[in-house]
This record gives sequence, structure tokens and C-alpha cells, in this order.
Amino acid sequence: VDEADENYDADDVASSWNICQRVYHYGGTCQDDCLKLDAFRIDEWSQSDIFLLVIMIVFMGAMMLLVFAKRVKAYERAAMWGDEPGAPSPGLPPCAILMLFGIVFTIIVVLAALKFVNETLVFAVVTCVLLFVYMLKLTLFESRKQVFLPARSTRKMNPSLRHELI
Repeated sequence: VDEADENYDADDVASSWNICQRVYHYGGTCQDDCLKLDAFRIDEWSQSDIFLLVIMIVFMGAMMLLVFAKRVKAYERAAMWGDEPGAPSPGLPPCAILMLFGIVFTIIVVLAALKFVNETLVFAVVTCVLLFVYMLKLTLFESRKQVFLPARSTRKMNPSLRHELI
């Protein structure tokens, strides 16, 4: 009789078992436990996070404007030299640089809107450091060679320097 009761209880448990209830029950428990383990997941912007992000965006904007100004100057110098042999390549055009900077700012805005606080701050810090290193490269390690080509106004006055007519 004892064995029959055990089989009946096992059949009763099996017939009342509901997968949706089990998933909901264990999923909620797992979610709470997993969130307790993940101490670095923050989805709320604090005042200090916002202040830090604003400071980094202002710094990035200033660095990006300086890089853009350097690119414009490089393209003006390249236009002055024209297609002369041995003329240095000016690199990326200023419009491409602006588009690249726009993409970086868009990524930061999207990450911030999705409330990825730590990811946004890390991306902004890495971008700031890379821009700062690039600006150091542009300003400190720029070659200081003397340019032996005449200025644009001299070229216009002296027809012997024009290669287009030859």
C-alpha cells in the first residue's frame, strides 16, 4: 500500500508540473542573484557621472577642433604645392575627419541614451586619451623642415614657376 501511495504522489506531482511557472520562479531568483553578483552594472546616471561625461565631451570637442584646424591647414598647404613631385600627401580630408568625429559623438550619445553608464565613460576616456596623444604627435613631433617652395603669391606672379603651361 505504501508503494502505491508513492506512485500516486509522483503521478500527481508530474501532472501538476508547469514549465511556465518553473521558468518564472527560477528565472526571477536567478535574476536577483545575478544582479547581486554584478556590482559594476549601473544603469542610473549620477550627478558625478554626468559632470565627468560633460567635462570629457568638452575636452574632446576642443581636441577635435584643433585636429580639424590642423587638417585644414595641411590641405591648404597641399593645394599650394599642387601636383608637384615629392609633395607630401595631406592625409584624410577635413570632411572625413568631421564625419569621424560625428560618429564618435553619436556613439557616446547612443551609449548614454541606452544607460550604459560605465561603458559610455570608458569609451569617452579612451577617446580623450587617443585624441590627446594624437594632438601631442601633431604638435610636438611635427617635422620642422624648411619649405623651399615659394609662396602662392610668388607663383602667381612668376610665370616660369607654373607647370600647367608646359
